[in-house]
Amino acid sequence: MYQLVYYSEQKDLVDRQRYDIVALGKAITNAESGQRGYLLTGHTLFLDTLERGRSETSTVMAKLDAQAQSLTLLRPGLQRIRQLVHQKFDILDQNIQVQLHAGEFSPHLSLSKDKGREVMKLIDDELLDLDRKLAHLRENFEHEIRKRMLASVVGGVLLGVVIIGVLLFSYRSTTLLLEQVLETQAVAKQASHQADHDLLTGLPNRRSVGVHLDNTYQLARHTSKQFAILFMDLDGFKLINDKYGHEVGDALLIEVANRFKKVLRQSDFLARQGGDEFILVVSNYLYRQELTQLAQRLIQLFSEPVMVLGLPLEIGVSIGIAEYPHHAKQVKQLLHVADKAMYDSKKSGKNRYSFGSETR
Repeated sequence: MYQLVYYSEQKDLVDRQRYDIVALGKAITNAESGQRGYLLTGHTLFLDTLERGRSETSTVMAKLDAQAQSLTLLRPGLQRIRQLVHQKFDILDQNIQVQLHAGEFSPHLSLSKDKGREVMKLIDDELLDLDRKLAHLRENFEHEIRKRMLASVVGGVLLGVVIIGVLLFSYRSTTLLLEQVLETQAVAKQASHQADHDLLTGLPNRRSVGVHLDNTYQLARHTSKQFAILFMDLDGFKLINDKYGHEVGDALLIEVANRFKKVLRQSDFLARQGGDEFILVVSNYLYRQELTQLAQRLIQLFSEPVMVLGLPLEIGVSIGIAEYPHHAKQVKQLLHVADKAMYDSKKSGKNRYSFGSETR
């Protein structure tokens, strides 16, 4: 039992590290978007986005460094990533200085942009390599968990057989033994379900998203069909969680999940990505207008305050939509496009949806 708990804790730690790796790439991309926006428009508001990205990057790097104390696997890659991140932000700052002093058509600015793209490619490669290593480590932990769960079930069944043989002539004892065996099987089944589902909302979790998207992608490749990813992030959830506490926040997430399910079809796949983020995979549609109507229905769910524990809570949802193969031809790229589109929705006023770079 102790080993099962240990491997479960290690698996959860790896999940947090993989989430932070994605958050690091997102923070750097946000900073780069702010710098690019300033170079294109000259508006200093984009510099705030750059600085927020810089601050988020520093925070996530610190978390990863702390986590690396228990997993030496991360240390060499994190050291390379830290060096590349410093180099990337130096280039971002140099680009701004070059444009300020030499104008946007300076040959130095063009060379610096090329260098920035090269460094970002190296960062993405390092992050992908770290994620692959962690995914492999997670598979090892899951294998150990399943092996020990199976050993527990088999041990329980074998023990049941032995006891049945001893108590063959005792009807009552035999009945109790069978009940124990069934209970053991139910516990094993429940544990398997919990590994793939969010304990709070009951929705499929991040692991299930990866499996479902891989299956959907393979089917789409062989049948030449399309599918779409809707990345949804709640607007105003953090304020509610900070003001009323986690009990209200958790109850709100459960209510949001239930509302989402009411407007979805049986073929749609809804999952909780983590925090206040949800992912919806739509694989049965013909025209983009169907996605538009679906996004509008999801937004309309929160047109009025949501009553939770007697409190009227005002929230919204920002949605980013990516379509295969229109926006990208790989699952990771599609997730990136959908995530970026969701942030475009937030920047455009929140509580709306965006297709790729097109805001509605």
